[in-house]
Amino acid sequence: MTIKSIALFVHVVGVLTLFTALAVERVAVELLRGTGGESPPSVALRLLRGLPRFTGTAVALILLSGIPMAARFGVLRSAWVLVSFAAMILMAGLGNAALRPLFRSTGPVGASGGWRARASRPFLDVSLRMRVGVALAIVYLMVAKPDFLAATAVVIVGLVAGAVASVVFTRTPVATASTEEASRTV
Repeated sequence: MTIKSIALFVHVVGVLTLFTALAVERVAVELLRGTGGESPPSVALRLLRGLPRFTGTAVALILLSGIPMAARFGVLRSAWVLVSFAAMILMAGLGNAALRPLFRSTGPVGASGGWRARASRPFLDVSLRMRVGVALAIVYLMVAKPDFLAATAVVIVGLVAGAVASVVFTRTPVATASTEEASRTV
C-alpha cells in the first residue's frame, strides 16, 4: 500500500461523501415538504443541521487528498484542476443561496415561521440538481483531464443538464392540483 493509493482512496471517499450529502439534503427537504404538522419533523431538522458538517467533511477529504496528489503529479496548475476548483466554488454558492433561507426559517429551535414555504421553494430542487450536474462534471474532469475550454464546457453542460432536469422532472403543486381537478371534471 502506497501513499498514492491511500490519497486516492481518501479522495474517492470524499467524492462519495459529497454525493451522499446531496442525497441527505434531498431527503431532508422532502421530509419538510411532506409534513402536515405545525413544527418541522425532528429527523428533518437533524439532517439539515448536520448537512454543513457532512458537506464540509466531504470537501475537506476531497481537497486534503486531491491537492497533494495534483502537486505530486505536476497537474496542480492544469486547466481542468482550476476549472474543478471554480466549479466547487460554484456548487458552494448555489447550495448557500438555496439552503440559507431554509436554515434561517427553521431557527435554532426549529419552530420559527416560514419553514414550510421555504422548503417548498422550487429553487431548492433546481439548485440541488444543478449541483449534482456540476459534481458529475467534476468527476468527468478528473477522468478526462481536458483543456480549459473543454473543461469549462463540461461544467456548463453539467449545470444546464441539472437545470433542465429540474424543469423536466419537477411537478409543481399547482400543476398537480390542476391535473387532479381536470381529471375529476372529465
